Amino acid sequence: MAAVRQRAERARRLNLQMSTDSLTGLLKNAKLKEQLAIELLRARRARTSLAFVMLDIDHFKRINDTYGHLSGDRVIKSLAHLLKQRLRRSDSIGRYGGEEFSAIMPDCGLAVAGDVVEDIRRRFAGLRFGQSDAEFSVTLSAGIATFPDLDDPEALIRAADAALYAAKQGGRNRVCLAPLSDTGEKA
Repeated sequence: MAAVRQRAERARRLNLQMSTDSLTGLLKNAKLKEQLAIELLRARRARTSLAFVMLDIDHFKRINDTYGHLSGDRVIKSLAHLLKQRLRRSDSIGRYGGEEFSAIMPDCGLAVAGDVVEDIRRRFAGLRFGQSDAEFSVTLSAGIATFPDLDDPEALIRAADAALYAAKQGGRNRVCLAPLSDTGEKA
């Protein structure tokens, strides 16, 4: 029995390491995409809404180049912590890659998702990093796409990514909404 328990615990630890980012403790990209497919099926079945958010730290390379990679890691950890604090336990949060994050917000419409992400953006911009002689602040840009406006995991990802790109092109430090595929109106 002890050997079985030990193997089961080792398997749980290995699974956790494979599915979560070591720096932030958030889901890795592949696991988050898997979770998006699951949550989208659930939203279809329950006829509820779902928001998919992509966030990116603005000018992150400049942070690493100016203040060092340890400071960059602190910035990434701080955003991960803020996302964990501000989003619901039922939301799935992941590190999409590098300085890019994403979140799945089940049973959440566009207006609520927009308000929550805007609040996260403001709070993150208010954080101070570094030492007293070299303090700096950081901003983020975000894009949001929603179901039922888009009905496919890849379409949600592409639309949120396009909205994120629009936020960056629009001057950064902002939240943009993905346009609907059918009408071209804002989601």
